[in-house]
Amino acid sequence: MSFLKFPALLACLLLPLTLPAAPLRVGGFVVAPIITGSGNSPLQGALREYMEQKVVGHAGVELVWTPPTSLPRAMENLRNGSLDILLLTSGSLAPYNGVAPFNWSYLQAHPHLAVLKNSPLRAVQSLQQLAGVEIGWVGGSAVMDELNGVPIQWQFLTVQDWQTLNLRKLQAGRIQAVFFENEYSPRYYAASEEIDIELVKLPLPARLFGMAYSLKANRAAIAQFDRVAAAAFVGEQFKAFLDQYLKR
Repeated sequence: MSFLKFPALLACLLLPLTLPAAPLRVGGFVVAPIITGSGNSPLQGALREYMEQKVVGHAGVELVWTPPTSLPRAMENLRNGSLDILLLTSGSLAPYNGVAPFNWSYLQAHPHLAVLKNSPLRAVQSLQQLAGVEIGWVGGSAVMDELNGVPIQWQFLTVQDWQTLNLRKLQAGRIQAVFFENEYSPRYYAASEEIDIELVKLPLPARLFGMAYSLKANRAAIAQFDRVAAAAFVGEQFKAFLDQYLKR
């Protein structure tokens, strides 16, 4: 062996067997208390706190928390690769246009309507009861298949604080109800905004909340994150954490 090649070979042998994975940029839109945030500060909330306890430091990858965006912007950032992981998806999501879902979920929740205390809408036995009702929801998110055939007068908002603004519109009488895919967010926002609401459970299947990743993200880093996060979110571990988080 040439002595000229020996130093280079020795340097290779001294390198770590596994190089650190590339940092993953995680982010998305606000669905408090699961995901909270405003302005240009990195996202906060129950999900980040849980992940920092159960995932960060175990996954072998660094997570870079980004500021909140609107839902359409979050999806575009995922597609173009400026975001690696989207923190919240719901319903079914097939690999499409540069985006793929992880095959695990972290929360099962039930769709509800938030209405004012004096609303005549006290219960919904059939979705057809919602025909003609003005309901607030987030722009850029697909309406559930079961609701597509109902002539609801949807009022969409495509801003970061869509949940707060929808409840304010409800309080002002500009809409009759606000749609939520989970029962946690309306309780959280109504308390913070001091708006007296009732929750009306809808006769719809439970929704699974999960995450998605960009197909442009570093594959090794995504694989390491997937392995550890899947174990961290088995069963109802996060639901139990979220229940305690709301009691603070």
